[in-house]
Order: sequence, then C-alpha cells, then structure tokens
Amino acid sequence: MKKTAFGVVGALVASGAFAAPDWSKVPQRKITVFYPGQASLEWVMNKPDHSAVPDMVDKKRTCAKCHDGDANQIGDKIVAGKPVGVSKTALEPTPPVGKAGFIPVMFQAAHDGKKIYFRFEWASPKTGANKLDPKNEVKLAMMFDGGGTVEGAEINGCWATCHTDLRSMKDARNDKTTKRIKNADLASGKFMDLIQYRSGEKKPVDGYVAEARHMEGGKALLKTEGKKEGGKWIVTFERTLAGGGKGDHAITADKVYNFGFAIHEDYTNARFHYVSLGYQFGLDKPNPDVKSYIDIQKQ
Repeated sequence: MKKTAFGVVGALVASGAFAAPDWSKVPQRKITVFYPGQASLEWVMNKPDHSAVPDMVDKKRTCAKCHDGDANQIGDKIVAGKPVGVSKTALEPTPPVGKAGFIPVMFQAAHDGKKIYFRFEWASPKTGANKLDPKNEVKLAMMFDGGGTVEGAEINGCWATCHTDLRSMKDARNDKTTKRIKNADLASGKFMDLIQYRSGEKKPVDGYVAEARHMEGGKALLKTEGKKEGGKWIVTFERTLAGGGKGDHAITADKVYNFGFAIHEDYTNARFHYVSLGYQFGLDKPNPDVKSYIDIQKQ
C-alpha cells in the first residue's frame, strides 16, 4: 500500500473497509450474558423446576420478559453453585473459582439492504478459569432461526439447541455430543444459523445447528473481526442478507428472527460460557412494546 493519502484511501475502498456502518449512529442495546451452568432446555421448560413455564407456554411469554433485568443475579447464583428455580437446583456442580457470573454486552446491528452487520462490545471480566481452549482467548457465537422456524425459539432463543445429554451437561452421553434441534429439517428451515468469531483463528465459522452442530456449510458470512483494547473486546460480523449456503437463513423484511448469542471468555470451551436470553430482530420494523425485540434499521 502506498503511503500517499490517495493510495491508502483507494486501497481501503477496494478492500470494502468502508462498508461497515457508522456505529456512532447505530442504537446500542445492553444485553447481559450470564453463566448458565447445566441449565438445559429440559430444565428451563420443566414446571417443577421453573415456575414460569405455564406463562411461557400458555401466554408465549419470553424468557427475556421476566429475566432481562435480573440475568446478572441468576448468573451470580449459578456460578457460585447456589440453588435456583422453584426446585432449588444447583445448576453448577463444580463452581469455577473466581469466574464472573455475568457480562454486560453492548449490542448493535444495522443493514444496508444487501448486508447485515452485528457488533458486540464488552469489558473482559476476571474469570479465574483453566485454559480449556488454549488457541482462543475469546469465542463469540450467534445463532438465529429462519423467522419462527424453530419451535420454542420465540420464547427461549438458542436454548432450543441445548439439551441435558450434551457433552459436559448433567446427563452427557459422551464427550462428543453437540447441540441439536429436535426434529430438525434443513429443507423447511427448521434449524439455527450459526456464525462464530474465534480470536486465535483467522477463518470465520459459518455453520448451522440441525440434527447436530455443523461448523461449516454456510456462505453468507463475509467477515468477522475482533480486537481487544484496554481490557475491552469488540467483535463484529458482516453477513449477506441473502444467505445462499447450506445452513444459511435468508434475512428478509417480512419476518422476525429469534436469536441468541454466547461468549467463551479466557480460553474456555463447551458449556463454560456466558449466554444471552432469547431475543428477536427484524429489519426496519419498530416494535417498542416488545422488550425482547430489536429493530435493525437501514444505514
């Protein structure tokens, strides 16, 4: 790259560096991700464990409607091995010493008619965890359905993929069983699109969760970027709206998409992450009365 102003600008334009939105003009939404321990879909949707189940099932009340404001308290209890829910269950049998119970994340999203952009910013907490994944200090994964295509995702987000028999969970089958969707079907859109950033690897992950988790197949994810400055992480995704690969959902203005995301901090893996509750997004579709909904505007 030439050191002239014109040469630098020209190279940046050619590389698409100006494609991202002006984040200073995009609304921020604080979303608290929390430590879930072994809280599976089966536990969350079991009335003897979770008193909110009747409201969730009968009134379609989302997890975020009740817990958007106290996810931090839930995470603190679970990570410490304290009991939660009406059944007073300890969801973490081996409390990790020094690990924070939650992380506040500033979430932003925008689109330009052809591509959609997601941005996540958070202060890296003191965790005290062992380095279970020495290659990656941080991993951030986001999952979303095809607009009401995964049963229950409108209530609990990506909890639809998390079961009690997965690896490192309470009733683990083995050390290889990964996330899955009950009665998954790619043809009808009954799967979760999955994109992931890994700090120690250059290749972004563009996959999906169907009968199992697949970490490749998608073609929509154009770029992931992450950087850590002064103890703060910023991760961005750039993706086509059209999709086009195996396990890619098309994102269109006529649908509302159910999503969630998870952050693995301080070289950890498997279930030892922080997770969001279930949220929804739509394109240029304001819905201020729904607490868990995010309107993604064209920039």
